[in-house]
Amino acid sequence: MPVQLSAASAAMHGAMVPIVSSTLSSNGYFEFSNIPQGYQDLYLSVNARAAATTGDSGFSNQSYITAYFNDITSNYSVTFLIGDGSNATSPRASSQSNCYFGFIPNQNATSGIFGSTTIHIPSYANTSTFKTTLSRTAGDANGSGTTTLTVNSWRNTAAINKITLYCSYTNFLAGTTATLYGIRSVGQ
Repeated sequence: MPVQLSAASAAMHGAMVPIVSSTLSSNGYFEFSNIPQGYQDLYLSVNARAAATTGDSGFSNQSYITAYFNDITSNYSVTFLIGDGSNATSPRASSQSNCYFGFIPNQNATSGIFGSTTIHIPSYANTSTFKTTLSRTAGDANGSGTTTLTVNSWRNTAAINKITLYCSYTNFLAGTTATLYGIRSVGQ
């Protein structure tokens, strides 16, 4: 039986509204600035590959996706849940200079494989609470990749109006795409 909506999806609470989407034509990073403050949450979708040839944390063909907010590179902490098909680990780090969102393939991994990451940033415009993120990443490296769930905390009450998204120690490879969405609140 078909479901009839009582309101257009664009007017519904929780609807995802594209703010900006970009694809890199050469190796680089993403900088989302002047982010509108009228949404309930932010959501980033990234299809990425790193320009690096050496890996992070014992993962030879992968690099972290990382970010910082409002040009501030302090007071971040992260907790990971990482699975590689054989093992699961859950490292934690505090007093970091950026957020970490999981592993994506490096340029020396099997050609054409990109990692997929989604990042949810609740209450990004609230100026009375610290900010948190929740992300999921799938980074295949032809049988040696990982899946990662991460929670980040930015111990700052400033509204997020700028996000700089890059790879640890390097740039993203050309062809990487990133789309920033706003999630509508009630009555929006």
